[in-house]
Amino acid sequence: MMIFYRCAVFSLLFGYASSRGIERTININNFTGRKFEVHWIHPHTNELVKQSTSAIFNGATFTLNSFVSHAFAATEVPHSKTQQCSGVNGTDACANAYFAVTDSDNQVINVLENFVVQHLDDASRARNNANEVTSVCEKMAKKKVDSLRTADMNEIKVIMEAMSVCIEDGVAQKIEKLNDEISFQASVRTSMGGLLEDYTCDDHGMPSTTPVETKVWRDKIGRTRNVDVMLERDSAKIHFIKEFISEEECQAVKNEVGDRLYVATVANESGGSRVSPNRKALQGSIRIPWQNDGAIARVGHRIYEYTNQATWYNLGLEGQEDLMIIKYNGRGRDEEEPDRYMPHCDGDCTGLPQKIGNRVATLVMYCDVPEVGGATNFRNSNVHVVPEKGGAVFFSYMGSDKIMDTGFTEHSGCPVIEGEKMIITQWMRYGVDNKNPWDSFNTLGVKLSDEDGFFDSNPETEDDDSFDFYEEDFDEDINGNDDSEQVT
Repeated sequence: MMIFYRCAVFSLLFGYASSRGIERTININNFTGRKFEVHWIHPHTNELVKQSTSAIFNGATFTLNSFVSHAFAATEVPHSKTQQCSGVNGTDACANAYFAVTDSDNQVINVLENFVVQHLDDASRARNNANEVTSVCEKMAKKKVDSLRTADMNEIKVIMEAMSVCIEDGVAQKIEKLNDEISFQASVRTSMGGLLEDYTCDDHGMPSTTPVETKVWRDKIGRTRNVDVMLERDSAKIHFIKEFISEEECQAVKNEVGDRLYVATVANESGGSRVSPNRKALQGSIRIPWQNDGAIARVGHRIYEYTNQATWYNLGLEGQEDLMIIKYNGRGRDEEEPDRYMPHCDGDCTGLPQKIGNRVATLVMYCDVPEVGGATNFRNSNVHVVPEKGGAVFFSYMGSDKIMDTGFTEHSGCPVIEGEKMIITQWMRYGVDNKNPWDSFNTLGVKLSDEDGFFDSNPETEDDDSFDFYEEDFDEDINGNDDSEQVT
């Protein structure tokens, strides 16, 4: 009976979410503790054709566009110092992991320690969802049957009917979640058509996006501020906070950083940073003096107070990144290569489990705003933010299941045309502390000490608590009460 239920639920969920065609995009995650290269395996000659331009670092993600049935190998790269591999079956041979592209959508290949492959796709997720729904209901039904003193068929029938309702409600909850995601994606694609035309930031008169809600935030000292909620999703939030930082606090930061500004950099694909030809801004950082109660420390406490109020993260102050000050100067309307910050994510936006120590939220404060230009676009969310002096834009990108955003907080910076823009940015990380500070990780979220050697990696895949029933609800349904609130 339970096999029948599982097959039915799987067919419903997988059929609901799948699509056709033979092209597939796969994300390959390196959790091996070593570096590797990805090769396509020629179907006739078995020749290995390299796909990755460079070695894929520990903790990095490699995205590949391929086709159904294509086979690949992840081949270990020898250690850069010893020129040795981890060893296979007692030898010093380099390890390999093999996988093929399936017919399913949203494929993720996790290459784990010892080059074990974990292949996740919509089919496997549907099976997991089906098992999750049925096993919880089955467990509760079995408990009730075991509690019966006699084999009363009427009572058993009631229990089985309650189990059926339990499964139906569970499937309904899963489909409702899928419907919400599909509807939101469709609405974004429909409404952002006009914004895409202005993506080059040529429309300098475009106002900030109308918020979906305006709230009032009261901090711990009783000060209230208006908050424009631009986007409010479990794994992606975008808020604009009015009058977040004062002129005095901005000046304190300027005084502290002084003339210690250098050419701004961006993260590279190997976990470090590089100078980009698109970046002409200057930047500098300062450490927050938590031990005193001066203006800079007050700003720091306010940042984490708001973040922990807006999310469940409960971030600590220890081990976090320094404040980053970035200064942009307008170069006129005729500048051929204006200073533009191209679309990017501050943390992972792959929809994968959070890498411990990686960024999960950002808060940007505007101390100086330009006369023309300098807006921020969140193009995948149809959100356009025009800077306001003293205001701050906050965005978070990790959900309650510790799964990262899928791109809704990807953003870009419009060039400053006239005037000067100075912002103070706080990037916030989950899983850092005094013993594991932010600078012990590279820009891929990997500990520097683990970049080229083994480390303990056990990435999360499915959250056991993502689908919960309360036993009291199951009891109520068996007793014939209203079951409309049964699923939580």
